Amino acid sequence: MIPGARRPATPGPDAPPGTEAATPAPPRREAWRGARPPARPDPAPRRARPAAHAQSAPASLAALVLVISACTSRDIVAAAPADSGGAPAYCEGTSPVILRTSATSRAAGGTAGVNDVCTGTVAVRTFPQALCTCEDYATSTSLVTDSFDSAAGPYTPGGTSGDVAIDGALQSNATMDLGGALVVASAAGATLHADLHVARDLAVAGPLGTGVDVSVRGNARLAAAVDLAALTVAGTLTVPPGAGLPGTVTAGNVVRAPVAVAPPCACGTADLLDLSAIISGHRSDNQDAVIGLLPDRLTDFHGAITLDLPCGVYYVGPVRGDGALTLRITGRVALLVDGDVALTAPWTVELATDDAELDLMIGGLVSSDHAIIIGRADHPARTRVYVGGSGTMNLSGDSQLAANLYAPRAAVALSGGATVHGSLFVRRLDQAAPITIHYDVDVRRADVACPP
Repeated sequence: MIPGARRPATPGPDAPPGTEAATPAPPRREAWRGARPPARPDPAPRRARPAAHAQSAPASLAALVLVISACTSRDIVAAAPADSGGAPAYCEGTSPVILRTSATSRAAGGTAGVNDVCTGTVAVRTFPQALCTCEDYATSTSLVTDSFDSAAGPYTPGGTSGDVAIDGALQSNATMDLGGALVVASAAGATLHADLHVARDLAVAGPLGTGVDVSVRGNARLAAAVDLAALTVAGTLTVPPGAGLPGTVTAGNVVRAPVAVAPPCACGTADLLDLSAIISGHRSDNQDAVIGLLPDRLTDFHGAITLDLPCGVYYVGPVRGDGALTLRITGRVALLVDGDVALTAPWTVELATDDAELDLMIGGLVSSDHAIIIGRADHPARTRVYVGGSGTMNLSGDSQLAANLYAPRAAVALSGGATVHGSLFVRRLDQAAPITIHYDVDVRRADVACPP
């Protein structure tokens, strides 16, 4: 079950292995201007978000009412005033988008009797690693991860919070160079036919082999026998009593004790985000009328379309058409798609303003015959894409993902080499070429301005 408490602040990307204390989050507006504000004491105060641009709308539109427990005037007000033009109350504060569910979804952060959910809370609980797979991860091409903090500036190499979490087994025929921790939760363990380098801790619930080199800059916990050419652990190596350690083993310390490894990804049925409840909860509770958006506007469209979305929640039916689709996000936006996104032309999602932030929730699957370009590489934490459908999502090699992708029921297949700025939480990852993931640790602070 996803824990109910707010996640503690996150170590900075350059923190040494095993560091638990946080690098405080600088205010986002300063980060976008390129200035690096001074460090703040832990715990970090709520970050300041730029105010959204005011939106106009017909005066006859009924005010949107949001009931939030323990809210403040800075983050959320209890109701949008009658002359606000239908803009949600949070657009005048600092909170991320507040969504409603048609039924309580505990995985989304809801509690009994409360059906309002802050999208920042959802993001923090959903994207704690660079890569999470609910099934086995098998690859014949390389995987590289590292991390950076977009609140402090654009990507620079070397961060060590690019964690990889695998609920199943691991099989790799290519080098894995992980700038973070690695957890493998299946009793089948990890079968390696190429070297593995882990910048932080390693935990494997089964055997670790075969005859290759493995280096771990943190601690290692291995639940079964090891069959490697060489194992180097900078910290403590823990293995069960009687477990064999053939080959060359170098460790700061060796402890003989039972090892248990819990599944690291929230893939259980009760833990999955209930997208259908959120989407259905906004069929009539949205800002579509404010901008003159009809729910079927993106269903069977023809020709190129550019849709500007200011701060608010928007609901549309299935997205399909024969022209290029561009979404320009100009505020804090949640776009809810009741069905699949199936396109035969390029699709671009652009964060067009400094205060732009998007939670794109898709009830079905995503498919495209052309490139998909989503988000900003200088701040991927601001774009979160949630996919509820089952099956396979095929992404072309020229697609560019600068976002955090949640698709726990889907296999994501990449036809070419890819560099992801953000993170992947998927049922299975099928890669035909090398993948590099630059994880943005600022997504772990997405809930800072959420109502308590």
